[in-house]
Amino acid sequence: MDNIKIIDELTGIEFENFTKEFLGEIGFANLKTTKTSGDFGVDVVGYLKDKKYVIQAKRYGRSVNLKSVQEVYAGMKYYSADYCMVVTNNTFTEAAIELAKICSCKLIDREDFVKWLNKDFTSSQSFLNFLEEKKLKRFRIPSEQLIEEYYLLKCSIGTQPTISDIDSKSKFSSSVYRKRWGTWNMFLQAINEPLLQNKSITKKEFEDNFKEVKRKLGKVPTTKDMVILGEYSISSYERNFGTWNKFLESISEDLNKKHKISKDDFIAEFLRVKSVLGHPPTTFEMIKHGNIAPNSYKRIWGSWSNFLKEQGAKYQRRNIPEKELSEEYLKLKKQLKKESLTQKDMNNCGKFSSSVYERRFGSWNKFLKHIGDNVNLNTNISEKNLIDDYLRIKTLLNKTVLSCSDIRKNSKFSLSTFLKKFGSWNSFIDKIEKELPSNSAGGLFLKG
Repeated sequence: MDNIKIIDELTGIEFENFTKEFLGEIGFANLKTTKTSGDFGVDVVGYLKDKKYVIQAKRYGRSVNLKSVQEVYAGMKYYSADYCMVVTNNTFTEAAIELAKICSCKLIDREDFVKWLNKDFTSSQSFLNFLEEKKLKRFRIPSEQLIEEYYLLKCSIGTQPTISDIDSKSKFSSSVYRKRWGTWNMFLQAINEPLLQNKSITKKEFEDNFKEVKRKLGKVPTTKDMVILGEYSISSYERNFGTWNKFLESISEDLNKKHKISKDDFIAEFLRVKSVLGHPPTTFEMIKHGNIAPNSYKRIWGSWSNFLKEQGAKYQRRNIPEKELSEEYLKLKKQLKKESLTQKDMNNCGKFSSSVYERRFGSWNKFLKHIGDNVNLNTNISEKNLIDDYLRIKTLLNKTVLSCSDIRKNSKFSLSTFLKKFGSWNSFIDKIEKELPSNSAGGLFLKG
């Protein structure tokens, strides 16, 4: 065939046979098509350099979505293959491409067929080399940049961003993420973050979801299998059952060895990330570079700080130069786009904890004065100080009532200071309403 349009006119079965012949030409061996029903998302099975492949062939009039990647990934497990592949006469959606990266699924699309049919390659091996080196896709905004922006916002607001947070505070809107990953929850799944969804999932729904993935794979799924093929995130199971293992125990399933992570494995992964970065990673850095989430460490050690303490002094640098501490502070301040950082900012996102600065400079405020930044920690903060600052921000934003987010972004004091002083944000607002009645101009004034 020397014309891609001829391929477009093939039936589904004809395209499967064409795919089989095509793969044979580029070096695959022992190729066989599967039966038309009950094939577990696999149309062709073959070998390349002693590695077993399962292939799904999609002769489509539109872009192939991520469902095909999910299906062939499940088929790879079912057929005990080494690799999976999807071949199409069309293109792939961005969500399918991103999921293929996670699954290490090979994709051959229309552009690849055109290059092959136009004899752009001198041999089968040169085409295979092209497929091996080919980047799945380059976007105008790299996925890594979108992910980094998400984590910077998470550190900045001190909690997991919602879609509303992304749209109002991020450099990129949530629609950019949806276009890239398909849905917001699929983006969260891709970076192993908890899904922001309805938490009233029943135990039966969790079990049914698990059984469906197990049926597709023909074995007890691992957490990675569930991330790729499951409807609910692993964190959803953990919130409802405590741990993934406890969920498995609740339905009388044997624990897969991959579900059992020893303390030695946790420490080994920490040391691996440490060697890559050249310093002990923060939780933010473990999220970006590690294969085990910081929350998993917290479940065993209580907190990330406890884990670091247990590792002992050999993992902690001593006598860090003041210049390096200052440079790291300024670097993080630029990343978080804040005028002055709090101890919480440094502990959550910084290379060094705030206690390192306190030991070197005497206190966090003394360091801030040293660097020339505004002091943001005051141990003698009165209720009047907080109320006055609330009124200042209220006037600045021209709003009737401020939210916690307004305080986080604009206050001289941390939100936790308000909460410690008044018990809760609602208690503070109640205090404002009782002691600061509105005047005729709409302003608020302290009684007396």
